[in-house]
Amino acid sequence: MKPQTDTNTFFTKNRKHFVTLAAIIACIVWGTPFKLLRIFYEELQITTERFGSAYNGQMLVAVSIRFFLAGILTLLFAKCTGNAVFQLKKPQWRQVLFMGLLSTTVSYYFFNIGNVNISSSISASIIGQSGIFFGVILAHFFYRDDRLNWQKCGALILGFIGLVLSQRKPGTPFSELFSGFRLTGEGYMLIHGLIFALATMAGKHIASDLNSFVMTGWNLVLGSAALCVTGMIMGGNPTEFIWGWKAFGILWVLAFASAIPFGIWYWCTQYFPISKLSMYKFLIPISGSVIGLFCGEQFTLTLGIGLVLVCASIIWISTGGASNQANTEKK
Repeated sequence: MKPQTDTNTFFTKNRKHFVTLAAIIACIVWGTPFKLLRIFYEELQITTERFGSAYNGQMLVAVSIRFFLAGILTLLFAKCTGNAVFQLKKPQWRQVLFMGLLSTTVSYYFFNIGNVNISSSISASIIGQSGIFFGVILAHFFYRDDRLNWQKCGALILGFIGLVLSQRKPGTPFSELFSGFRLTGEGYMLIHGLIFALATMAGKHIASDLNSFVMTGWNLVLGSAALCVTGMIMGGNPTEFIWGWKAFGILWVLAFASAIPFGIWYWCTQYFPISKLSMYKFLIPISGSVIGLFCGEQFTLTLGIGLVLVCASIIWISTGGASNQANTEKK
């Protein structure tokens, strides 16, 4: 009897390269929404002058459409690749609902409000990486093979210094470094980072039992529905958007910018430790900064220093994790 051929042999042999490329693509795409979201709201004429106290609600209703489309696109991809989209067991429905509420509704409630209340999209893209640092800290308590060591601790200190410097407003003396800190701006973005770190850890366990693209698709669809309801409770009204071709085009770009990285990232976490994958997240603030620069935003010296420190910290965390894992294997 001939030995059965393993159809996944090619993938198994080249798994590291596939996962690395997928993580790089996900992180580059993840950096695009910081500026595009601001342009999207402008095109829909969502302004504080027009909506007043209902501004945040109107914004959340708008962004919920993005996530709903992203979820549908992800489920279509999952269906086309032979996955059962509707045949989920009761525990799996509870899992995707939980993930949707955590990683889409709650996480992006804070992200979207925080993003527009930070001085520039470049600053927002940098402080948005706080989720990486929170993820490293949380992994220490949940995974025995992902402990903190002196390298990771040094990298975390360097990274948080970079986050602080990147938020310094031009002309502000260092003695008043935190004078421009806003709970609904930088504070909300930090909360988003913490929640996203928790959601990534939860997604790692759920994706091991459920196809990552099916999980991501339902996560986005269910989470976007709850986000839309939240926005409407806050005064949002979908009939008051001013749609144009540019707004419509940006909406689809943003939808793909959610569908692609979310699905890919949860797939990657099935094969690599979160701390190792996080190395490639240094590409997110770089991608976000490049788009901000192309759109005419100011790039200051402290922004540049903060960006370099955060990127260096992310890479250092990964090498520290690799070193820690190698030492564990030796033991």
